[in-house]
Amino acid sequence: MAASMLKESGLPSPLLHRTPTSAPQSALNPVHLAFSCQTSPHHLDCCKLYCRSGAIRQLEAKKRSRCKCSKTSLLTNATTVELPCLPFNPSEVFTPSASKTLHLYEARFLALLDEVLGKYNNLFAHIIVERVVGHSLGLGQEINSFAATYGCLAQVESVRQLEVGALVTIRGIGRVSIVEITQVEPFLKGKASPFQDDIPEDIKGISSMTKKLKQILADVQQLQIKLKTSSSDSLQTPLEKALQWAEKGDQDSSLKLFVPRREERISFAALQPVAGASARELHKLLQERLLAMESTDTLQRLKNVSLFAEESRASIAAKVAIQSLQL
Repeated sequence: MAASMLKESGLPSPLLHRTPTSAPQSALNPVHLAFSCQTSPHHLDCCKLYCRSGAIRQLEAKKRSRCKCSKTSLLTNATTVELPCLPFNPSEVFTPSASKTLHLYEARFLALLDEVLGKYNNLFAHIIVERVVGHSLGLGQEINSFAATYGCLAQVESVRQLEVGALVTIRGIGRVSIVEITQVEPFLKGKASPFQDDIPEDIKGISSMTKKLKQILADVQQLQIKLKTSSSDSLQTPLEKALQWAEKGDQDSSLKLFVPRREERISFAALQPVAGASARELHKLLQERLLAMESTDTLQRLKNVSLFAEESRASIAAKVAIQSLQL
């Protein structure tokens, strides 16, 4: 699957093999499709794919025909839109505001890239595919079932051709729920709906926590600059780039329904790999990302990521202190 073809700075793959939990039937929308052995994540001859919203709720798919809007107005006023889908394993969860570089080289994923660039305004759905409980067909046969979870609308920012395939840099725009699979071959397509936080009630509390989080992240950023890392590391950290995007959001009016509010964007921007992170710290980052993707409470997420950022600040400060003693 596509997870075998990506590189993300600071997040080695696989970082964590997470055993998926089965969701109740009411939270799943079965799509009766038989995968070919090439498309199935585990090269199975027959399986069933389920669509699940952010692992916590199902948004009902609207009955509408395939979108025939122009390229520039693909998402305008659309609450459900068909998009190419690139599947990954749970260790590769992708969040709004984050960026990473994919190395695509298989023919089917290069075909997906061509269509994304040519017909979908550089947009596709980054999804996590998880195994769920199998269903018996009788006579000793079983359908191997998978759930499409943790969807994130991704936008291609740059493409660099290689001798084999292409390096593709993408940016996370906002969470999406995959409510229906519309195509399996040569690559997945599905209908996606925006999946965002509930409308907040405690505006003052959110504003206060956002201000506190930004101060912690400013400290983390300054400490990262002081910490000596590889000479090949970019001077601009993933955290700084994510925060810059989170502050302004995406200016494309066609994406307005899919871009979360500023405070929600900043809460996700905090979840970036930091300089010198250990395997344990990266494991913790992944767990925080999974938790953040499931939540619809902006204030609670801000509180959670603030605690995580404080831990990161303390860890980097200790590393900087040790480094100064070694000079």
